[in-house]
Amino acid sequence: MNYQPKVTIIIPVYNGSNYLSQAIDAALFQTYKNCEIIVVNDGSTDNGESEKIALSYGDQIKYYHKENGGVSSALNFAFTKMTGEWFSWLSHDDLYKPEKIEKQILFINKLLEKDDSINLDKITIRCATESIDKEGKTIRLPDYSGVKEHEKPIETIINNVFNYRLSGCAFLLPSSCVKNVGGFDEKIRTVSDVEYWYRLLFAGYEFYCMKEDRLVKNRSHKQQVGKTKVNLFDKELNDLHIQIADNLAKMNIDNIGKIIVKFYKGLKYRHMKQAFKYVKKTYLRKYTNWVQYYFTLPLSCGLKWFIGALRNIARKVYRKIKVK
Repeated sequence: MNYQPKVTIIIPVYNGSNYLSQAIDAALFQTYKNCEIIVVNDGSTDNGESEKIALSYGDQIKYYHKENGGVSSALNFAFTKMTGEWFSWLSHDDLYKPEKIEKQILFINKLLEKDDSINLDKITIRCATESIDKEGKTIRLPDYSGVKEHEKPIETIINNVFNYRLSGCAFLLPSSCVKNVGGFDEKIRTVSDVEYWYRLLFAGYEFYCMKEDRLVKNRSHKQQVGKTKVNLFDKELNDLHIQIADNLAKMNIDNIGKIIVKFYKGLKYRHMKQAFKYVKKTYLRKYTNWVQYYFTLPLSCGLKWFIGALRNIARKVYRKIKVK
C-alpha cells in the first residue's frame, strides 16, 4: 500500500456517556495507524460525564468542548481543527470495525493502481453497514444488492430516492471537499448529513461503494433525533427533496425528462407528499405527454404508492419490536 494519507476520525458527542467510550475505542483500535481522533463535545448537559470519558483518554485523542449548536456545528468545528487529508465521521453511538479505515485506504490504492491520474479530491468512498440495537446486537443487514461499486452522480441521486444507502459514518471523504462545497448546513437539524451527500453529488463527486464490506455498525435507539423529532424530520426531508428536484431540473442533460419522472416515482414510493406534489405541479407536465400524465404515470405510481405504504407499515412494526 503506497498511498498512506493521514485520516481524521471525528466523533461529535452530546450527552453520550452511555456509548462514547465504545466509539473512541473503535477509533483507537483501527488497524490503519495514520489517524488522528477528534472528539467534539457539543455542549453536553450530563454533569460532565461525557467530558470525563473523553479526558480519560489523555493525548490519545484531541478533545474540544463548545457551546451546543447541533451535530452539524460540531462537525464544522472539527473541520477547523483536523489535519488529515481524509476524514471520517463516527457518531458517538455508532461503531467502526477495526479494519474500516484500512480497507477504505486500500480501496483508494487499488483505484490509483488502475488509474494514477484519478482526482482524489473529487471522490468519496463508503462501505456497507449493519444496524445494531442499544446492546450492540445485530438487528438488520441493509440490502446493497442494487448498489454499484461505482456510480455516476445522477445514478446515485436517483437510486437513493428509492432506497437510501448513504450512511454518514460509512464515508471516507477528502478533506478538500470542505473547501470545495463548504461544511454541513447548521440550519438543518435532522437531515444535514443527507443534504451534504447530495450537495457533493451535484458538485460532481464520484461515489464509490465497498458494498461487500460491512465495516460500520449503526446503532438504532429511541433517543435518535430522527425518532424524537419525527415531524421536523419529515418536513426537512420533503424540503430537501424539493431542492433536489429543482437542482435536477437545472441539469443540462438529454434525458432529464425521464430522470424527473423516475425521481417523482421514487417520491411516491417513499410517501414524501409535499415533495411529490411539488414535482407534479412544477415539472411533471412539462416532461410528459398527456397519456403519461393522465393515465400511465398514475397507474404505475399508484402501485408504487401501495408498495411504499406496506413498506412503511413494516418499518414501523420493525422499529416497535427491535428499536428500544
